[in-house]
Amino acid sequence: MKMRLLLALMVLALSLSACGNKSQQETHTTAVKADAPKIYQNFCISCHGNQLQGGQGPNIQKVGERLTEEELIKRIQKGGGGMPPFQVALKEDELKALAAWLADMK
Repeated sequence: MKMRLLLALMVLALSLSACGNKSQQETHTTAVKADAPKIYQNFCISCHGNQLQGGQGPNIQKVGERLTEEELIKRIQKGGGGMPPFQVALKEDELKALAAWLADMK
């Protein structure tokens, strides 16, 4: 929970520091979109482990063999089976990037 608050504060600080310089703000947003491993680190690693091996949550090393990208998006958004929903915590582009990255885990 503290990690999410810290992340939110960091994003807010970066957004405010980029006010008035649209190209800098767009560059930061693009970097966030493309960095699915960083998104995983910030939101998923505490339950699914640093090697996707599981722990509190299930092993997802080969999740792409079991779930499609669309199914992963729904699971991440809505949660279920003990997993909390992340539809509010993640932006749509972050959600899609994370789901695409996980779908490649086969």
